[in-house]
Amino acid sequence: MLFVYNENFQKLGYIGKFSYLLWRKKYGPFAEAELHVDVTMKNIEILKKGNIIHRQDDNEAMFIYYRQFDDSSGVDQLVIKCFSLTRWTDRRILWKQYDFNDTPEKIMRQSIIESMISPTDPARKIPQVQLAVIKNIGKAIQQQISYKQVYEVCENLCTTHEIGMRSLFDGRKLEYDFYEGVDRTINQSTNPRIILSKNRSNLLKRTYEDADNDLKTTALIGGAGDGTARKMATIGSSFIGLNRREIFIDAREISDTRDAGGEQVPIPTGEYNALLVAKGEEKKAEYTEFIGFDCELDVTKENTKFNEDFFLGDLITIKDDELGILMNSRVMQADEVFQEDGKSIYVSVGKSVPTLPQAIKRMVK
Repeated sequence: MLFVYNENFQKLGYIGKFSYLLWRKKYGPFAEAELHVDVTMKNIEILKKGNIIHRQDDNEAMFIYYRQFDDSSGVDQLVIKCFSLTRWTDRRILWKQYDFNDTPEKIMRQSIIESMISPTDPARKIPQVQLAVIKNIGKAIQQQISYKQVYEVCENLCTTHEIGMRSLFDGRKLEYDFYEGVDRTINQSTNPRIILSKNRSNLLKRTYEDADNDLKTTALIGGAGDGTARKMATIGSSFIGLNRREIFIDAREISDTRDAGGEQVPIPTGEYNALLVAKGEEKKAEYTEFIGFDCELDVTKENTKFNEDFFLGDLITIKDDELGILMNSRVMQADEVFQEDGKSIYVSVGKSVPTLPQAIKRMVK
């Protein structure tokens, strides 16, 4: 069952019958849903843009951003598309230059607090948003960020540092939560191990892909200044020969000054170099070797049930004797598909090859 709320979390009704529901979540700030329902006055009335749908058995909620009326199948259908409530972060930007020296989790939390929860300008406040309890994830980094969308800040930090972000919603309260997955691989003994394998009959279908055409190992990062006076930094300089794959990263957006009491003062050389390195690591994370494993789970199998035995963001083991694969990697995406004939679950483990839109987005960033 799907409950429907307005943006102030007032319950409007529920959807008890639908022909199709895709509930897709990724390990990061991104989640989306697609819903197909009959065209009725009730559905038209409550499934409006901006309203929120919430699954009875899930802690994440999605807001409607798209509606389409479709009769191509011979039956009038209302098609609804939604984004996670974490996507509200793309409605705010960082309003100034920030010079952070903190953990990625605390950087994201501060960005949300100062842009959405307790901004100096009350017009920027989004009263529905709160933060969950801090987890103290990761180590401190130095990073300068100016005027970016808060969503982009969270997306970049989650991707670079392998941190999850989700919207926890219970029908009354919304909390943005940052988290880390649990290690359930064969290399540990603390948690029950999760091994997905056709030999164990817990997979119905699987697709494996392995590509390194986008891989970059070494980066020259250009910061402030021009010509020979431009400030530069490098990462990955230990790679040699054919194993060395170079890229230039334009980090001119990283200012070499900061505000101090209303005056612009220089950032010390060592600190500025660390800012360039952090920017380079963030960008280079987009140019990795892509090793991905997509599979459809057998939902009837015990001990390997998604959202019971393992969860989005967990590290698990993939074993495929036919392909000679034994890999420990993270569950990066989960698609739950509900149709009239039942439920299917598809999970993506590791990093998949970018789609064309993703590649274009990376090029223009």
